[in-house]
Amino acid sequence: MCDAPCLWVGATVVAMAGLMAQAAEARHLSRAELLDRIRGGWAGQMIGNVQGLPFEFKYKDEPGPLPDFTPNLPRCRSDDDTDIEWTHLHAMDRLGTLLVPYPDLAREWVHSINRRIWVSNEQARKLIGQGIVPPWTSHFALNPHAKYNLSGQFCAEAFGLLAPGLPNEAARIARHYVHITVRGEPVQACAHTTAMIALAFFERDIERIVTRSLDAVDPRSEHAEMVRDVLAWHKQWPADWQATRAAIQKKYRDERKWNMNATVTNGALVVAALLYGKGDFVETLRLSFAMGYDADCNAATCGTVLGVMLGAKAMAARPGWVLPEHYDNTTRDGLPKSETLDDLVALTARLADKAILAAGGRKEGEGDGAVYLIPIQEPALLERLAEVLPTGDLKEVDEAIDQEALKRLDDSSPAARSFAAIRLATRRVPLAPAEKAKTATMLNETLKDEVLAPLAKAALEALAPPQ
Repeated sequence: MCDAPCLWVGATVVAMAGLMAQAAEARHLSRAELLDRIRGGWAGQMIGNVQGLPFEFKYKDEPGPLPDFTPNLPRCRSDDDTDIEWTHLHAMDRLGTLLVPYPDLAREWVHSINRRIWVSNEQARKLIGQGIVPPWTSHFALNPHAKYNLSGQFCAEAFGLLAPGLPNEAARIARHYVHITVRGEPVQACAHTTAMIALAFFERDIERIVTRSLDAVDPRSEHAEMVRDVLAWHKQWPADWQATRAAIQKKYRDERKWNMNATVTNGALVVAALLYGKGDFVETLRLSFAMGYDADCNAATCGTVLGVMLGAKAMAARPGWVLPEHYDNTTRDGLPKSETLDDLVALTARLADKAILAAGGRKEGEGDGAVYLIPIQEPALLERLAEVLPTGDLKEVDEAIDQEALKRLDDSSPAARSFAAIRLATRRVPLAPAEKAKTATMLNETLKDEVLAPLAKAALEALAPPQ
């Protein structure tokens, strides 16, 4: 016979056994190690980006020579390869959520992202100014660059830093933000890129990182086909990166017609540089620079993967290497003019706390002595390409946005109501008297929002009857 204390002891033993089993299935990462690898990832991304700028579109039909290169970037100036992610991280931190709602993100873009953007990002910003809220801003009927643009890669790396060892969480978060500007193949690139960075917290074999991350990608996508090709070409010509580069150009640029701002062509050069660089940071970035196309973006992606693998302390210990200590903002309005890397790493780590917990992980202890228990997570398919491509021509899409805007005039979100009113007035959609009155009321309320007030003022003028 067992009395109550006996039952209590038995239950406690079972519970403790469950916790021990859970801990055994989790990876352990100290907070100090997390901070060091996040810092290494940011340093690698910044160095690849800024020290790669002289090589941006320098080499096109033919690769260039391998340049002399030493990591040397004490201060990093903002650039679209880093500052769009930076803007999103600040919004996530300030609003307390990993997935900022799209109307609020649209407001962030109006507030901060007003210059030094190109192609798909530029078109998305123009659409937001017309009251169109993401993810409509990446619909192919409105944004023709969204089906190929590289921003699925170069606006995504930071989200890999938020999810150590959690490739699916990294891809899930990143997809939310890159849907502002891209869909389709670029999202496959986003999944592969963020998975590689997330895996690099624990994995040290470059080929395994590249190959394992393929599980996040639709196997029928061209991105997956490209990665398989580059892996095969690397095996065929293990000492001849120029041969692999030529094969990439022939098949994907010349025959498949992906341009030099596209995700498939540049993603191929990222994979090639990582494989031929063999985990050597300097050699990998030299290859990224010499391979050409959008070289600064490609070097930034490679630099993030290897920066996470190495960690900032190991990088800083290399003779002659100088890592960034400051991020100087000259491009994004309403954000700090300069931020120390300490502050940026701390911000990123606060978001990583949320991502780890969201994925079922735990944090034990406090301060620098804390340890994270991170579930073992294998990359899994983010989305099937054929199931997520946007449909509808321009007329159909415009009508759908108008109908959505009418419904959002009653949304609980002030930003959603504001953008809905801006859209309806700017489009000069025929409105019933009650709808027109509600639109005007919302625009007058939006005049109190200093960020959206200029858009609201222009919309009110458009809504007024002609004199």
